[in-house]
Amino acid sequence: MLFKNVLVPYDESEHAISALHVALGMVGDDPDAEVHVVTVVSIGAVPGPSIDSDTFGDPLASTTPLEYDSVMGAILHRVRADMQGVINDAKDGATCTVTPTAIIAGSPVEGIAEYVTSHDIDLVVMGRRGLGALRGMLGSVSYGVLRSVDVPVLTVK
Repeated sequence: MLFKNVLVPYDESEHAISALHVALGMVGDDPDAEVHVVTVVSIGAVPGPSIDSDTFGDPLASTTPLEYDSVMGAILHRVRADMQGVINDAKDGATCTVTPTAIIAGSPVEGIAEYVTSHDIDLVVMGRRGLGALRGMLGSVSYGVLRSVDVPVLTVK
């Protein structure tokens, strides 16, 4: 089986960076291949707009939906810019297409599973553990992705 459409979930952890290097090592010399480097921003990571006057000092709590969209757009733009630096360091002459993407989803597992389906991904290469996972254990996101997608998942240390 030849992999042409590879997803690397990226959460700024060392394991995610290792996964990016492995994915680029696998398909980097194929100009027809594409590596999707995806960061999932959880919907709960940023407080939503509210019409409640009791905001407790939360700068986003009193935003309108349009302002909220602008704030989320700025967050996604910053995440993509941060990812681009990591990608440039890891690419090391790879000729495949590398596409950095930041998406909003209910959870990282939901976002990754949705992305796999909607972008016809044929392999997921991801870190075994991300930020905050217990040492020596398969991370909950890795485990959730293994159970949620119908494509091969390669976990990397």
